[in-house]
Amino acid sequence: MGLWIAGAVLAVFAVTVLACSRYERNHVAVREYEVVSPAVGEAFDGYTMVVLADLHDNGAGKRNNRMMASIRRIHPDAVMVAGDMVMARKGVCRYGECVRLLKRLAFRYPVYYGLGNHEDRMGKDAAYGSSYREWYQEMMRAGVTVLDNLSLTIRERRDALTITGLNLDKTHYQKFKKAPMEPGLLERTLGVAGRDEYHILLAHSPAYFEEYAAWGADLTLSGHYHGGTIRLPILGGVMAPSYELFPKWSRGMFRLGEKTMIVSGGLGTHSVNFRLGNQSEVLVVRLRRRG
Repeated sequence: MGLWIAGAVLAVFAVTVLACSRYERNHVAVREYEVVSPAVGEAFDGYTMVVLADLHDNGAGKRNNRMMASIRRIHPDAVMVAGDMVMARKGVCRYGECVRLLKRLAFRYPVYYGLGNHEDRMGKDAAYGSSYREWYQEMMRAGVTVLDNLSLTIRERRDALTITGLNLDKTHYQKFKKAPMEPGLLERTLGVAGRDEYHILLAHSPAYFEEYAAWGADLTLSGHYHGGTIRLPILGGVMAPSYELFPKWSRGMFRLGEKTMIVSGGLGTHSVNFRLGNQSEVLVVRLRRRG
């Protein structure tokens, strides 16, 4: 009888965990952050961004319709994409849901797209054929601004806001450990960061926050870690997609001096189709000149 009861309890526990995971994958939370900095120009005080990352081409149908309704209620000035909206893994590539979602968003708002490791893989690995070119053409037709190691500056009156998209190569997405970044790589790849504007960097991997801040990014928007897959009280995220345990910057807002990084827990999954204590999320980030 004792073993039967224990088995029943375990079965109920397993079903509950799976049901919670399914809910967290299929329902998108909206989390809001306010970034206060004197570097924000007066013209951009209150500038509101929706931040998306790590869709991995998931979530068709009702989930993304509900997400679109939430975004419309926010009335953002722009949508920022921090990479991995497509899925490219083991020679299989999907980007249909990414295209459908971003077409809908770009019809209403400016959309700035920084690339992640899945977009980079899709573009450089011969196994994916012409997928990257076809996806890129779809983005251009939709009016999405793809920032592949490129910058764009928005000017309002005497103030400027620069958005840069960083595309790190596969050497910076190693399994089990963080690969060192070669000194001067960001300057050679992106140029020198301007000092007379507020600078937003779309950098998929949060692992190099110190390097981004030293380069000159006032605000870095990242993803990649999927919130740590499972989140525990106090300990935070348990495992990154690179199989690093308890990654330092798995989700949330972090500061280094006057520099800020906000990491999205992401919208989807791929190799590990599981979330717990870690609901899919859309971020809302507002810039403030003063608190």
